[in-house]
Amino acid sequence: MPSRDSPPPWLLLPRLQNIHAVILAGGGGERFWPLSSRNRPKQFLRLFGERTMLQETVHRVRGLVPLENVYVVTAREHGGLVREQLPEIPWENVLEEPCGRDTAAAVGLAARFLAAREPRAVMAVLPADHYIADAARFRETLLA
Repeated sequence: MPSRDSPPPWLLLPRLQNIHAVILAGGGGERFWPLSSRNRPKQFLRLFGERTMLQETVHRVRGLVPLENVYVVTAREHGGLVREQLPEIPWENVLEEPCGRDTAAAVGLAARFLAAREPRAVMAVLPADHYIADAARFRETLLA
């Protein structure tokens, strides 16, 4: 029997091959001080268990999105931290912003990158710093 944390087998359909998860892991760590800092913003912290918020976001889409279709948009100074926390993600799937310009610019960067790489991609944009209590329900909603 699958755990509550894993998607039901009917969700693992071949039609999902073109879905790509874009995880937004920007932010400077100012809003969650003193736990977060410029060097380690909240998405890189373990706040709700064994995994960091970034790791938890990737974990939520496992089984729905192949790991080679997971991308992380982050600040240039955090690229190494992303690669350290997510060694299973291809190196080139960590998109480092040359400078922070907020959410729309980060989504635009990922969209341009994906359009060049996979023109038929379906892009799901997910923030790395959200707490989602019911991962199974989240997966069902994402598929809908």
